[in-house]
Amino acid sequence: MAGYDTKDVAELLRQLGAHDQLLAEAYVFGSVQGDGDEARKIAALHKKSLLRPDDEPGDYRVSAELKRMLNRLMRKQSSYRQLTDMGKVIDVLADTVNDYRLSVISDQQDDAEYYLDQLDDLLYEAKDNLNVSLDNMHYAISSQFGFVTTISAKVRENERALTYAQKLLTELQQIDPETCYEWMDWACPVELARKISGFIYWFNQTLPRLRFIIDSMRLSLFKLRRDEKQASLLRNMARYLQKHPEFEINENVFEDKSLPETLRFAPAMPIKSYINVKETAHEHALVGIVQSLRKLNNATKPNARETSSVEVIENVAMGFSYDYFEEQTERLFEKAITTGEAVSAVAYWQQSLVDWHQLQQHIEPIARVELVFSSYCKLTNAQQALIDIKPKGKQLEGISHNWSYSDIVVKVN
Repeated sequence: MAGYDTKDVAELLRQLGAHDQLLAEAYVFGSVQGDGDEARKIAALHKKSLLRPDDEPGDYRVSAELKRMLNRLMRKQSSYRQLTDMGKVIDVLADTVNDYRLSVISDQQDDAEYYLDQLDDLLYEAKDNLNVSLDNMHYAISSQFGFVTTISAKVRENERALTYAQKLLTELQQIDPETCYEWMDWACPVELARKISGFIYWFNQTLPRLRFIIDSMRLSLFKLRRDEKQASLLRNMARYLQKHPEFEINENVFEDKSLPETLRFAPAMPIKSYINVKETAHEHALVGIVQSLRKLNNATKPNARETSSVEVIENVAMGFSYDYFEEQTERLFEKAITTGEAVSAVAYWQQSLVDWHQLQQHIEPIARVELVFSSYCKLTNAQQALIDIKPKGKQLEGISHNWSYSDIVVKVN
């Protein structure tokens, strides 16, 4: 730092502090306008290399050095995607240790001190870069990739981070840190031995930590994919219900006296999460509860555990099982697509009834119709655009827009 004095550093820090709001807007919103009242300030920041011109004329963005520092301090999601080649780092460290050894042997104290400082900087930078990468990966998992909102974006970010972590683990596993002890196979000073042994200890502690992060990423990716599948199913069902308003239930159906008692809906019950102490009807019950709680002075003793024998059964290979009628539903859709004709779920059930009974497969017609409807809701948007279903039934008496369906016809649009 001999080329700078405290005035230059203080001037740069004053520029950062005096224009904190402007720099924050450029960092958060991507760019700021270079015209108007802020033109003079932006020109000064551009001169100090804190802002750089954007592709659009008149716009300025935060410089790469300042943005990299802010990304690291703010734990931006791109921080863990650092191109860290630990093999090259080991080679550079080996060359630096060799230069230090030659300087010590030739009694060049100034050069030895320089190479020792350079080795310390290299070790700190290597450890710091990898630690920052692991910290940000762990932070991304803990926050469920909170820097994106949609589930599909979270899945993509999780997959990207998992791929990076697996490649990093493969790279680090190819390095044997024990070979670094060869750098101390001479009468080296204590400072060098302490730095190298500390680096080896840190490296051995890093691999288990990275494996733990990878396991957490795999579990997080499994949960996110499950949530994405469930959300897709709910969206498809909601989209279908929006297209068919006959499935909507009248809110005042419980008031219809002509409706049978078994089909009536009771009105919503007023439920509260607290007790209204102003009501005198609750006074005696509350007093009894308070008095009983005051009498509970003795702690309840835990019951002794009961022991029992465990029967160990030999492992039995489980055969692959699948839903037979799910496959039959797929064949129903396949028949409608290949023939181009409308296919009735009940008619298909009647035609296949004999074959199903021979295979000891039984299903009721109502359950069959419900299975066809639920399978249609699981289809993708492209598949639902190709296939359409039309329920058959009759309207219930006393209820508007409510039907009792007895069959579903599948056809190609």
